[in-house]
Amino acid sequence: MVKYRKKCELLVIVLIASALAGCASSGTAKQLTAADAALLPGMWQGTVNPPGTTGMVPASLTIKPDGTYSTDAGAFSSFGKAEIKDGYVHFFSTSGTGSLAVGERSGTAVLMDRTTSWGLTGSGYSSVRGPYNFDFSKSK
Repeated sequence: MVKYRKKCELLVIVLIASALAGCASSGTAKQLTAADAALLPGMWQGTVNPPGTTGMVPASLTIKPDGTYSTDAGAFSSFGKAEIKDGYVHFFSTSGTGSLAVGERSGTAVLMDRTTSWGLTGSGYSSVRGPYNFDFSKSK
């Protein structure tokens, strides 16, 4: 389990760096602190490349004030907990539907200031299905 976790942490770091490099024109990254938690709750709209698939699908992300979240992306749904740690939003899935119902899943996102909206751009890893990425926005 420790060996898997170290591999997963390394992959997440690499995926975050890739997401940041690819999103330089999508706004300005905001380094988060616990005081920024009030920016996260609400309904986010965007796209997800679900693990094990080859294309982006429209998706919605709902984050509640207590940090619990749900994501719907076509035939896939995921539920879990979001928390701010080390300047990023970390997502830890607790359950899911479709092919997301099995295995451990976690992801990390950068909060982007896109002038009139906020963006959550990131990536993650499913122990069963592999890497995935996402990009969500909500109005300020």
